[in-house]
Amino acid sequence: MYGVLHSPEYRERFRNNLNRELPRIPFAPDFTAFGSAGAELAKLHLGYETGPEHPLEVVVSGLGLAGPSDYRLTTKKMRWASKDEKAELIVNDRIRLRGFPAECHEYIVNGRSPVEWFMDRYYIKRDRRSGIVNDPNGWFDDPRDLITAFRRIVHLSVETVRIVDALPNPIPDL
Repeated sequence: MYGVLHSPEYRERFRNNLNRELPRIPFAPDFTAFGSAGAELAKLHLGYETGPEHPLEVVVSGLGLAGPSDYRLTTKKMRWASKDEKAELIVNDRIRLRGFPAECHEYIVNGRSPVEWFMDRYYIKRDRRSGIVNDPNGWFDDPRDLITAFRRIVHLSVETVRIVDALPNPIPDL
């Protein structure tokens, strides 16, 4: 079932219905392919926090080697070096991540890629009403673990796209 819900043909054909009601699961002619893909996707998504990493390159600007404190997030949101290419991410004034593959931007969850979700959530911000500070630097034992998290979410995105692209059409009359 998990694989059918990821199928581009299924999502396109039932786009309006999926916005209003629970999904209806068609009986796919190649059920085994969808079952295998669903198992692979479930394993990938449930274990992404300890899973494999995509080999993003860490680029350090300035003089000297980067220490753990150089990886800390600030009040500035992360941003792309080029909005058109989205291949290099500026984490802070000292650290950049390079080598984001185009496929990692193809996997979309609620209108954004997981990488964009990370970019939107991972910066220091203060709630105006309560004054509470949300500092994602405290979410990691070592500030460099942010890079590991990015590498894992990119791996998850690329592999999800690979699995979904290999799915057969679940609805034969399309």
